[in-house]
Amino acid sequence: MPPGIYALLLVNFAVGTQGFVFGGVLAELAADLGVTTGTAGLAITASAVTFAVGSPVFAVLFGRAERRTVLLAGLAVLLLGNIGCALAPNFAALFALRVLTGLGAGLVGAVGGATAAQIAPPEKRGQALALVLGGLTLAFTLGLPLGSAAGGAFGWRACFVLSIVLTLGAIAALLLVLPRVQPMPGPRPSPTALLAIPAVRSAFATNFLAFAGSFCVVAFTGPLVNAVTGYAGAAVGPFQACIGVGSLLGLALGGKAADGSAARRVLPISLLVLAACLLGFAALIAGWARGWAVPLLGLAILVNSATLFAMVPVLQNRLAAVAGAATPLAFALNGSLVSLGQGAGAAIGGGVKDSVGFAGAGLVGAAVVLAALLASRRVFAAPAPAPVPKPA
Repeated sequence: MPPGIYALLLVNFAVGTQGFVFGGVLAELAADLGVTTGTAGLAITASAVTFAVGSPVFAVLFGRAERRTVLLAGLAVLLLGNIGCALAPNFAALFALRVLTGLGAGLVGAVGGATAAQIAPPEKRGQALALVLGGLTLAFTLGLPLGSAAGGAFGWRACFVLSIVLTLGAIAALLLVLPRVQPMPGPRPSPTALLAIPAVRSAFATNFLAFAGSFCVVAFTGPLVNAVTGYAGAAVGPFQACIGVGSLLGLALGGKAADGSAARRVLPISLLVLAACLLGFAALIAGWARGWAVPLLGLAILVNSATLFAMVPVLQNRLAAVAGAATPLAFALNGSLVSLGQGAGAAIGGGVKDSVGFAGAGLVGAAVVLAALLASRRVFAAPAPAPVPKPA
């Protein structure tokens, strides 16, 4: 695998960590800056929304720019933003600086995955994409606990110091091992032209609905664990770790499958297993298998995460195969749809939970995932042949 792939993994690790690095000390941050915890949480929202909106826009604006330059520019903006966050005198300044970090992350997201797809050997592109995406998973399993530890020991500003160090490391890695990467030849990427490809529309819908269905329940991991086992506080940690372990396993399996003939089978199998997991959550919440609730819940969380993330490199590899020069835009939109799917799932699940009970959220989530199964039928549809010009 080219060394640049591992540099891009470090980039995603830095970007993913900074997005939520202070979540573990949010109450302390809120108290220090004189705002409520709910208001302080808007600092996370500011960066996430800016990233989700900005990444596709930047993919269009910088679709013809040299890739390493865009990545370094995004990391430079991220570095400046985190330095500012570490020194922020009040919440208004912190909020504005988090918007700035969202812009930096958006620049990175606009070309990061497409760069990996370009520099990887074609026969290993799926595995390369899975490795790069693994940086985001490591951010949740390693980066965020490090941030919580730093914030707990030295105060919330230390969380941003950690982000500064990680960003500097990512910049150094890019400068050392990633060569200049020119964009793929072709016209400036157009959202209209991209969405005219049936396989792209199907991949986008599958991705959005799968994450929305899953997050009807997993957005509420703490309440889920409490409802099934009665555990709370630190006892929720091992179940959260199952999410990280499952996502790493899923990326590894999905990356390998994406490069072979098994890719076509991964999506329907994963979506059926994902729906089964959500039905399992509903059953466990309803009180079934009380004596086995703890191990079954841990297993369901792990398998849910693994199947969800096994689909990601398969979908990205397919997008890279059909989008051509518009691959950066396709990846950026796909990443935005992950965020939107997570938010939609949390909103749907929360509404169902409050109206008919938590078990109902699992049933609704399973229905949404089955809709994703229907949407996935054209992911591997052959692209329409180019029109043959008429002879003069």
